[in-house]
Parts: sequence; structure tokens; C-alpha cells
Amino acid sequence: MSKDSFFDEHKEQSLVKARIVDKYFWAWVKVIIPTAKKADSKIAYIDLSSGLCIYNYGAKSIPIKALEIAIADLDMRNMLKTLFNDANPEYTNSLQEAINKIPGIDNLKYKPEVIKHEVGENYVKAFNQVNFVPTLFL
Repeated sequence: MSKDSFFDEHKEQSLVKARIVDKYFWAWVKVIIPTAKKADSKIAYIDLSSGLCIYNYGAKSIPIKALEIAIADLDMRNMLKTLFNDANPEYTNSLQEAINKIPGIDNLKYKPEVIKHEVGENYVKAFNQVNFVPTLFL
């Protein structure tokens, strides 16, 4: 499978992931934020396979959707930390450019972080040593 066909051939998986974010991200945030506020904490969204900023079939990617949701809500703008990863530098560059163009992106307290790493055992070891804030992890 070519890297260009990945997002064409995996529409169903991408759509399922997008539906999860569309349906549950907002609900998760509304449940978590009151508790995080009491603890004077942040919340986080981590996507280890973020992909392109716009899929070949025209839909916005999950990171773009999540950031647009965050920008629209005062609590999320002040509490949400985001980390988007993909091993493909073309995808991370494209995603970073798209993030920079989102209206209101500068209103987020924590700038979205886009990184390029291969997901594997190194992530498991690193995450086992982290004391996470409430995090939605995809």
C-alpha cells in the first residue's frame, strides 16, 4: 500500500475515529473539566497517529476537529494540552500548517504540539513514567 493511498483505503477506520471524537470528545470534556478545575489541573488530548490535516475524501482530520471544539469553549481554551504525532513528516508538516491557519488558534493557552515519531515500545516505556492529567488518548 502506498503512503498516498493509506487515507483512501482506510476511510472506515478514519471515519470511526472521527465519530468517536465527534460524539464523545465533547461529552468527555464536560465530565472531566469540573474535576480538573477543582484540582487546578489541565486536561489533555493525545493522538499518536494523527495523519493528514484533511483526508483525501475531503473531511477534516480529527486533530483539526478537536482543536476547533477546544477553541469554541472557554474552559477548554484554558485547560487543554494537545499532542499530535505521526511518523510521516509530510503529514506532520501539513498538519502543523493547517493548525496554524485555524481561526482563533492563538486563543489556546497551550500551543498544540505536533511531533514526528515512530510509535513503538519507546512510547510504552515513556508513558509508563508519566503522571498524566486526565487524557483522551487515541
